[in-house]
Amino acid sequence: MDKIDQNILGCLQQDADITNAALAEKVNLSPSSCLRRVQRLKKDGVIQKTVAIIDDKILGKNLKAIVEVDLDRHGAQAQAAFRDSIKKESAVVQAYSITGESDVLLVMHLADMEEYQQVCDKLFNHDPNVMRFRTSFAMEVLK
Repeated sequence: MDKIDQNILGCLQQDADITNAALAEKVNLSPSSCLRRVQRLKKDGVIQKTVAIIDDKILGKNLKAIVEVDLDRHGAQAQAAFRDSIKKESAVVQAYSITGESDVLLVMHLADMEEYQQVCDKLFNHDPNVMRFRTSFAMEVLK
């Protein structure tokens, strides 16, 4: 991957909806060369997918929760069951297996505290593998 590929990726991270012609102009390539490079970056797995970033406030999801989860058992079967439950939960927008004091870090976008409580009941309170969870609420998005 060269400097041009890095420039293409930077532009696409800012605006994945940019036309190929506009992208080519920004990175000083012909449109056909630019398109070939983008296709190669996709084929090579550098660009994994193109997504839409949704304005949560318009959808009424004004509460952002960051939840650390401590699991009791760490075997493959126990972790798979927990992973399956968080993958099914639409409020969970990001999930990470982490090192440190906790085992899992979740980012949730929620309408309000009532929805937060419902999700906690579903994911944590009735799962015997969840020893404890700690939640912080985002006050402001900085980046």
